[in-house]
Amino acid sequence: MRLHIFGATVALLLVLVSGEDYSNFEENVNGPLVRSRRSPGGLPGGVSELSHEEAEKRLNNSLEKLATGDGPTYRLSKIYTATTQVVAGSLTKINCDLVDADGKEERCDVEIWSRPWLSDGTEVTINCPDKELIKQRHSRSALEYAEKKTHKKSNHHNLNKVEHLFAKFQIKFKRNYHTTMEKQMRFRIFKQNLQLIEELNRNEQGSAKYGITEFADMTSPEYKQRTGLWQRDPQKAASNPKAEIPNIDLPKEFDWREKGVISPVKNQGNCGSCWAFSVTGNIEGLHAVRTGVLEQYSEQELLDCDTSDSACNGGLPDNAFEAIEKIGGLELESDYPYHARKDQCHFNSTKIHVKVKGHVDLPKNETAIAQWLIANGPISIGINANAMQFYRGGVSHPWHILCSSKNLDHGVLIVGYGVSDYPMFKKTLPYWIVKNSWGKKWGEQGYYRVYRGDNTCGVSEMSSSAVLDDY
Repeated sequence: MRLHIFGATVALLLVLVSGEDYSNFEENVNGPLVRSRRSPGGLPGGVSELSHEEAEKRLNNSLEKLATGDGPTYRLSKIYTATTQVVAGSLTKINCDLVDADGKEERCDVEIWSRPWLSDGTEVTINCPDKELIKQRHSRSALEYAEKKTHKKSNHHNLNKVEHLFAKFQIKFKRNYHTTMEKQMRFRIFKQNLQLIEELNRNEQGSAKYGITEFADMTSPEYKQRTGLWQRDPQKAASNPKAEIPNIDLPKEFDWREKGVISPVKNQGNCGSCWAFSVTGNIEGLHAVRTGVLEQYSEQELLDCDTSDSACNGGLPDNAFEAIEKIGGLELESDYPYHARKDQCHFNSTKIHVKVKGHVDLPKNETAIAQWLIANGPISIGINANAMQFYRGGVSHPWHILCSSKNLDHGVLIVGYGVSDYPMFKKTLPYWIVKNSWGKKWGEQGYYRVYRGDNTCGVSEMSSSAVLDDY
């Protein structure tokens, strides 16, 4: 009798504090439970086993909130044990394998302490043997400040939450706004982008996590100025020479980085010069495959001397390949360093290190692209960068409506491919390994993994390569 009265009292207190219906206390707070191991009926204080399905749901929700905010990016690989306990809320303990942004898998202990009557009532602790202990608080639903506006009190808390995230963003990415008006404008854009992040996470078909990046205070047009790929003329492109595709069997995975033919990730800075980095990356790789010597070539030479493209205002790999052939070749980056702005051309023909004699287009077929990649080297491609604005890690597979295969706006480099298997989720994710030019702090140490097999974000729409001259 006393136990029943105690349970009813707890439920009543929660109703009074939060305004929510906790008449069925355990189901609302903890989700479905199985029979308790220590106290029957899952009463307060009892420890109960948690189904793997429910544990997966709670853990993925917490990991998503970490990635969406300012925390690290993890994805779940396997759950070993999961329990829950009703004590001042609910305490969920999960022993599992987590995979970090570097792809390293490690067995970790995760605790999720949920107290739904508090504004920041969920505390997540992640303890992995080889990493620093992570402890972070967040509200009950990811980015609820951008979606729930039902009570004034909730609105006030939500505003404080966004302001806190915005303040951390300014510190992390060294944002110094010149006027109060500019700061208010960036804050409004930041709030709108939080909604986009939530939409990407909610509709993600792969394993990618999206969150706050250095582009979180930019409008879509501003962000697109940092990409810089021009649209191709279909009629002109139709006359481009076609690559010969070798008829070879494909291994399950392949990565040119492991062969020592890919240069370190570079950073185009505040300049729409992605096209130049895509082209030099392709030529660097081809030359290294052929000669065994990896050299880094000058993007600045293309910004200054390629008259068909427009430096920081965009360009096209087709034009750049032709410009290199016309100019006479490429100098080393150390001889002609990058400044992220157009300057006078000061090309020195005595410092040429590589020459090209044309370029070829690859078929819009991802199997053929993989075959050519293995036989020759990394490939210059165009891609729709919508999902890349807030990408934090994982295999990116957004809905096609969120990342059209036709609106290519960013030039990048395919350096390999692989497959991620998730037996627990009955999911297999084949992917491309894509080298970006936004520095090592973006994405997965400067790389983007995008789903392979259905032309996600237009990954197979515009793939091409230089043809090296015998030099």
